[in-house]
Amino acid sequence: MDIQAEKIELAKLILSTNDSGLIDQIKSLFKSQEELWLDELPAHVQKGIAESIEQANRGEFITYDEVKKEVAALLNK
Repeated sequence: MDIQAEKIELAKLILSTNDSGLIDQIKSLFKSQEELWLDELPAHVQKGIAESIEQANRGEFITYDEVKKEVAALLNK
């Protein structure tokens, strides 16, 4: 079975369960993998990511659509 088919089967299993404990375990697994990946980055990159997350949480960001509009406006000058 290829990876896409395996992902689809996994998604079906997740969607069919009502076991909140199992869902929590799956989320924890993904979170731990994410943290492992993050831990492998240099400290200055980790700091930059943390700062970016804090900014986003404070609403200090613009959407992709806003960026596209601004770039289009600059290119049409």
